[in-house]
Amino acid sequence: MQKNNAYKKPSEEAELKAVKPKKKKRVKKKRYLFLKFLILMLICVIVFMTCALYGYRFITEGTAQAAIPLTEENGIVFKIPSGAKAVTIAEELKKQGFIKDTRVYKIISKVLGFDSAYKAGKHIITKDMNYYALMVRLSGEPLKNPTVDIMIPEGKTLLETVSILSAQGYIDEGKFLKIAEKKNSVYKFLKDIEDNEARKYPLEGYLYPDTYRMDEGWTEEELIERMLKEFDRVFTDEHYKRAEELGMTIDEVITLASLIEMEALYPADFKKISSVFHNRLKSKELPLLQSDATVQYARVYEGLGRTSAVLNKDLEIVHPYNTYLHQGLPPGPICSPRIDCIEAALYPEKTNYYYFFATTDGTNIYNETFEGHTRDQQKYGVRGQ
Repeated sequence: MQKNNAYKKPSEEAELKAVKPKKKKRVKKKRYLFLKFLILMLICVIVFMTCALYGYRFITEGTAQAAIPLTEENGIVFKIPSGAKAVTIAEELKKQGFIKDTRVYKIISKVLGFDSAYKAGKHIITKDMNYYALMVRLSGEPLKNPTVDIMIPEGKTLLETVSILSAQGYIDEGKFLKIAEKKNSVYKFLKDIEDNEARKYPLEGYLYPDTYRMDEGWTEEELIERMLKEFDRVFTDEHYKRAEELGMTIDEVITLASLIEMEALYPADFKKISSVFHNRLKSKELPLLQSDATVQYARVYEGLGRTSAVLNKDLEIVHPYNTYLHQGLPPGPICSPRIDCIEAALYPEKTNYYYFFATTDGTNIYNETFEGHTRDQQKYGVRGQ
């Protein structure tokens, strides 16, 4: 009788039964993992869609806020200094109450590419703007402020300059003078200024005379900073080296230049007058500079004001700046000299002059001797040093 091929031994049937449950477990495990994957993907999609929706609303809302026209009446002026970084801007926004979290602001600014887009100047923003609106506003064109031309005249004392600017409504006199009273060692040319009770304003002589175009809304500090920067620009390394060659401090050079500025009417006289003062500074017999301009300065600071002509009684004013009473240079500059006078102080003409005086038309007459000096004074009918 032929055997049935389908017949299996009992042991084989048991093995087959054992294999079937294992396969079912694997299938269930795979289905479970797949289900977990689907759930995870669904969560990711939900999170992504939520973020995208929030981001979309954040940007569209910010764009709408940034598009609202603002003026200084219904907004707040926020100033971005030149060269300010995103970190600094974020900190200032928080300080002024426009944002709550600088870290979030910095992250969004970096991700959206605003870090290098901010523009220096004044921008109008509001405290109800979201971060995106603020970024759009601060990266837009700043306010185009009208400008004002401020003229700082040469040959004026600091007090006279302040009086002129104050009368024109450009500055607050008290604020300006308070700043000018402080010693400033930021600039190289101001570092050798010594403390002196006779010198109330350390910045006297260094507020360079020129016309400055200032944006409307500038402060006294900004105007003074502009003038000091201009002095720093015109006073070059060559001038520093020349002062060292002469054995003079920068302050002595500017003080001498201020005397030249006040004594000369015409530029042709700058270097000749400089030679007279240099010769006297080196002289043992004639150590007094005897400059009428220093007496005028003393009068201004004694509350007497300038006079059309210095009289003999003026020469007796007891004041540290009176060079008829005190030898050498006065304690500091008597005005803000222009660069031509500064260069004349550094490069005097080589002469043997020790005396000069001005005629009625402003022409200066020079002499080597006192006899020649008095003779020419009588000839022209004037008095001079």
